[in-house]
Parts: sequence; C-alpha cells; structure tokens
Amino acid sequence: MRQFIILFAIPFALFSGCSSQFDRYALSSENEKATTSYKSVRLLNSDNKSKTLLSTIFLNDVYPTYTDGLAHFVVSFYNPEHDNTLYFSKKKAPSAQDYVLLLNGKDAIISEELDSDNLLVGLMPIRSSWNRYYYVRYKLPNETPVLGLEIDHTVQAVITYQKAQE
Repeated sequence: MRQFIILFAIPFALFSGCSSQFDRYALSSENEKATTSYKSVRLLNSDNKSKTLLSTIFLNDVYPTYTDGLAHFVVSFYNPEHDNTLYFSKKKAPSAQDYVLLLNGKDAIISEELDSDNLLVGLMPIRSSWNRYYYVRYKLPNETPVLGLEIDHTVQAVITYQKAQE
C-alpha cells in the first residue's frame, strides 16, 4: 500500500508542478482575439520564393468598443523591392508601381507607421524585424470588409473579414 501511495504521489507532484508553468503561456483575451483575426497572404516571384508578405488584424474584432464608424487594422508588410513601403491611398502613392492597400476599393482615412515595440504590433502572432508595421483606419463599409493589395491598378491579393458587430 505504501509503495502504491509513493508511485501515485510522484507523478501527481510532477504534473501539478508543470500545470502551473503552463499558465505563463496563456494568451490574454486581446491576443487570443487577434490570433483569430490574423490573416496573411504572400505573393511569389517566378522562382516560387516570397517577394511580398502582407499580414493584417482587424482590430474591430479584437476591441469591440471601436464604435467610431471606422475599420481599424494593424498591418505588417514586407517587400524589399519597394523598401517595405505600403501606401493606403492611390492619390498618395508616388507611382502606379507602388503597393496600395484599399478597403473595398476605398482609400484609408488615416494611416501611420508603427515602431516594432508598439503595443498594437505586439498583437501580431508573427513579427519580424524586416517588416514594416502600420495602424490604418478606413471608413467602415456596410458590406463585408475586403482588403485589396494593388499594384499598377491591379489587385494582387485580397483578405476578407466578417463584418464586425455594431
């Protein structure tokens, strides 16, 4: 009987100690929602290597208190050919050869580049030092939000989200 208790106590002690360590890796509510809202696309060159990476989080899904009539996004962009620069208005892009990210074909209202240590960038499940990060606001569309990545007036990739609850 004594051996049985010892054999039972050792695994119990090990697993109960480990379970408390897993609490360190629990995601916050915001990070969990951001992971669910995270979407990514990549464009390949002729050698099937990534030439452009675009990742987005629809912040209206993460923070339902955004009720200002705007669609809020955190955007991560990588394209070394264009110095990782992304535009959010066709009018502000220097040329048709620059990448522009539009929401349902419309320009952004406000966009700003973020430092990699910004709290919004921290919501990105995958972060790289070579990406540029942006916080962008568009007018919230009545239909399904669709981000379109354009170059030379041609849509190269789309990211579709469910409409946020109002």
